[in-house]
Amino acid sequence: MLFEQIFRSLVANINDVVMVMDATPLDDGGPKIIYVNPAFEQLMGYTAEEVVGQNPKLLQGPGTDDETRFKIRDAMRHGKGIRTQILNYDKHGKELWLDINMVPLFDADGELAYYAAIERDLTEYKRLQSHLENMATTDSLTGLPNRAALIDCALKEFDRARRYVHPLSVVMIDVDHFKSVNDKHGHAIGDQVLQAVGVLCQKGLRGSDLLGRVGGEEFVLLLPDTPKANAIFVAERMREQLAKSPISLASLTLSITASFGVACISEQDADFNDILRRADAAMYQAKQNGRNQVQAAV
Repeated sequence: MLFEQIFRSLVANINDVVMVMDATPLDDGGPKIIYVNPAFEQLMGYTAEEVVGQNPKLLQGPGTDDETRFKIRDAMRHGKGIRTQILNYDKHGKELWLDINMVPLFDADGELAYYAAIERDLTEYKRLQSHLENMATTDSLTGLPNRAALIDCALKEFDRARRYVHPLSVVMIDVDHFKSVNDKHGHAIGDQVLQAVGVLCQKGLRGSDLLGRVGGEEFVLLLPDTPKANAIFVAERMREQLAKSPISLASLTLSITASFGVACISEQDADFNDILRRADAAMYQAKQNGRNQVQAAV
């Protein structure tokens, strides 16, 4: 009896969420919640009276992963424990990431009697993790994929194009006379120009296309399943869009153009870098030919 009192006091005062369910067969609508501790009420926003007798599915929602749900139910169906992470929702619909440790509890005869779920709030950790991952793959100035993220995607698309014999095109984009913009107006204005160029270049792209900033005033457009002729058309449309869209900033309006180099996968390409080098060389040829034009690699 003393031990039971100590246990109840412990569960009632710990910071982790504790939820106890009976072992009602899943096919009969089980399990049913029979106990939640104060930490549960504080985190989830429900009172004990509101959830006791309810199925834990009450806490799930549209973002809850089906595979995670299946793994939990499968473990419970076989009377096993499971440790995983799940996205649940509080009473007001707020998303909560939880580390959940589900433990089966057996009676004196060895029969499954209850499940206990000990849960810890991971929401802030998940938010920080997402932020750090975003920082690692996103160009902080334009919000576009950075070089590492674009190359990672491009390597996968290169392998896919080779495996299924699909076309793959790359467009290298370099803002014309960008150094003079920085020298004349300052780097703050130059940054705003790059942001505007990123927005303009994304117009009209397909969901499968990927535009990234790879450094300085250079952008790369990855065009899966796109032969060279179509890629040239896309690049020309983008060039015209930039040339006819003066960029209006707080104190001035700037006319910006860019030079484009287009290359498509060939049998001679050993890896994606070969396509990128040819697109880069074509872009420099466009610069030498007078800028504000599209040049295709041979």
